[in-house]
Amino acid sequence: MKKLILKLVLLAGIVSTPAYANPYVSGSVGLGILGDWGEVGWGDKFDNSAAWNGAVGYNFGSYRIEGALGYENHNFKSPSVDEISLLTVMANGYYDINTDSKFIPYVMVGAGVANVDVTWSTNSMTSFVWQVGAGVGFKINDTTTLDLGYRYIKPEGLECPYEGNDVSLNSQHIMAGIRYQF
Repeated sequence: MKKLILKLVLLAGIVSTPAYANPYVSGSVGLGILGDWGEVGWGDKFDNSAAWNGAVGYNFGSYRIEGALGYENHNFKSPSVDEISLLTVMANGYYDINTDSKFIPYVMVGAGVANVDVTWSTNSMTSFVWQVGAGVGFKINDTTTLDLGYRYIKPEGLECPYEGNDVSLNSQHIMAGIRYQF
């Protein structure tokens, strides 16, 4: 009986969520700065690249939750034509700081899955990924907000595709975007 009551309470919570939450969609583009894979003896760094992010979520007032899809693709600086790309699927949480103005600072955390693909190997790597960030939104009107933010993204548990060594990889994003709330 306790399990049935718990299931009914959870179902009621899920069904009632849209009643007091405002759904939104967002998109952003910015600069992706990929970290170095120096742990495996590569001295070359990667070129900076465009980073893309799209999300759908719910705004609960002072906090937001969303599901997001992100992508970035980096080339090695010279002389190689090899490249590395990251495709991320994340669940993110935001805390919006009320300033009683059109400027709304925020902090965010997220976790999900990253697919890291390198052109010099036929094997892509899938791993847990987490991120933290901060930024500021500027409310244009009741439905539209412009956003400027920073994110630090960190895939965990990666191995060099052909050497088998553990590698540490991260990416930093400076993003500009727009959020439309329904």
